[in-house]
Amino acid sequence: MNLARWIILVLAFLGLCAVPMTAAATSTGPAALTVSAELNYSSLPPGQQAVLAVVVDIPKGLHAQSHTPSREGLIRFELTATASPSVRFLAPQYPKGQDVTYAALGKLNVYTGQIIVYLPLELDGKAQPGDVQLTGKVGYQLCDDSSCYAPATATYSVITSIVAQGTAVTASQSDLFKAFDPTSFARESTNTPPPAAQQSTGILIQIFGWSFELGQSNYLLAMLLAFIVGILFNLMPCVLPVLPLKAMGFYEVSKHNRARSFLLGTVFSLGLLAAFAVLAVLVVVYQAAWGQQFSKPWFVWTMVTILSVFALGMFGLFSVILPVGVYRFTPTHETYTGNFLFGAFTALLSTPCTAPMFVGLLAWAGAQPRWVGVTEVMVVGLGMASPYLVLSALPEVARRLPRTGPWSELVKQLMGFLILAVAVYFAAGRLISGVNFFWGVYAVLLAACIFLIVRTLMLTTRSRPRGIAIAVATLLAATGLWFTHNLTSEGVPWQPYSQAAFDAARKDGRIVMVEFTANWCANCLELESRVFRNPRTSEHIRKLDVVPLRADLKDEDAPGWPKLRELNPSGGIPLTAIYSPNATQPRLLSSIYTTDNLVDALTQAASADRK
Repeated sequence: MNLARWIILVLAFLGLCAVPMTAAATSTGPAALTVSAELNYSSLPPGQQAVLAVVVDIPKGLHAQSHTPSREGLIRFELTATASPSVRFLAPQYPKGQDVTYAALGKLNVYTGQIIVYLPLELDGKAQPGDVQLTGKVGYQLCDDSSCYAPATATYSVITSIVAQGTAVTASQSDLFKAFDPTSFARESTNTPPPAAQQSTGILIQIFGWSFELGQSNYLLAMLLAFIVGILFNLMPCVLPVLPLKAMGFYEVSKHNRARSFLLGTVFSLGLLAAFAVLAVLVVVYQAAWGQQFSKPWFVWTMVTILSVFALGMFGLFSVILPVGVYRFTPTHETYTGNFLFGAFTALLSTPCTAPMFVGLLAWAGAQPRWVGVTEVMVVGLGMASPYLVLSALPEVARRLPRTGPWSELVKQLMGFLILAVAVYFAAGRLISGVNFFWGVYAVLLAACIFLIVRTLMLTTRSRPRGIAIAVATLLAATGLWFTHNLTSEGVPWQPYSQAAFDAARKDGRIVMVEFTANWCANCLELESRVFRNPRTSEHIRKLDVVPLRADLKDEDAPGWPKLRELNPSGGIPLTAIYSPNATQPRLLSSIYTTDNLVDALTQAASADRK
């Protein structure tokens, strides 16, 4: 009997010990939290990007170490996803922890109450229809004010359906997703290895009609392209007047001191690179849009003022009425400070014209670690600066330009007209809505043409230079008139973009075309003149019952900015998004494209709706 009693007592003791062990293993009891998950779409077509919101409720009086614990050795909060052959998971977005000081534990970075972790994901483009289960785990450690429990895990699971391409899906209206940052689709690295079919997928690069895919690990090619694109920046209409202007300046200095010419070119390049460094941080790190600074009135009017001062200096006004101290701010008098500031100014001046050339490389940069993305933007600046370094080191390239006398003054004054045209371009764009502001730019061009003819007639009696001047002036005036008239004539019957107008058009089941543009974007105006004023474009919009919405980004608070960042985190324009009635993702036409490209995209959108 004594032996039986001992056996009963031992079994009872083991039974009592088993209770807390079971609780810890199954994540129940006082040291447990509850986890639920919700997807932001009712179902997923192939290629769809989506977000899983994992909601974690931490019991009252307890806290969990955050994803970024305050001290080394603490168990951080971690969400993982179970690998799936049809789903590509991106890095989770964790909430920020709060710093709390506990008497017994010290200062900790913790989560309390309810938190939401976002798990971005993308469905494989070849995924087959059927049900798919999205599962994973949450690893955590809970503590109270004086002690911590053993690390534990909890699971989450969501079942959804993969549907055929073109099938209508419903987006969740839950407030759970309001804090999600959509730019993570462009910049975050993957959390699990992508399927084999996706491993070679890169970023689509489009430059002057040439398209190719740039892989995520093609660093050398990306940097080479960045350098070439930087050189091409100097050919954009906003920057083009600067190149011959600096060539003349370096040549004049080199006649007295060749070494100083190269030093001035170096200082100019450093100013340009300094501006690109600031732009790199703003665009890559803080996700600002390339050229977005031109939507800020104070920035535009500052640029207009500087350009106007430059133009007046080219006209010789400073040498007549202003004191000697003003010379340091004019492009005709080379100083180290002036060259540095002029270099930075030139970099900023390039941004409204160069976004279309740069949009693919910005997307590639956004998907890289930030130091790689910043480096790539800096290489673009280095490419843009390289012609000025060459000009300062080899100023002989400017020898064919008139060096002294009235012909030299004529060339300088014509450059002044070019700079004044750029100033009017930005100023009129702020004062006049729509595209009619371009008549102000044409007025400056026409004045330059008349000036060229009159001055040539005054400078020479020879028939050949007079004939050349009249022919050049007539050609420029006629071409400018054709472009301006075409740009400002009646074209697509645009409706102003707003989220309400967009949602209403989508609800009606119609094709929706959203054009993201701004009158400070020179390439947008070129696209407007050549594509959207083409009768074929208007005909297809009418025939296919397309709702054309124009997102004018002239102002920094324009309603189109959030949608643009959703579609293109780098913010490059021009960009046109075409939505089929039943598709969740639009067809995108970025950079410069043709009327045929637009008509084909609209036709494909209509065809997809009929399938």
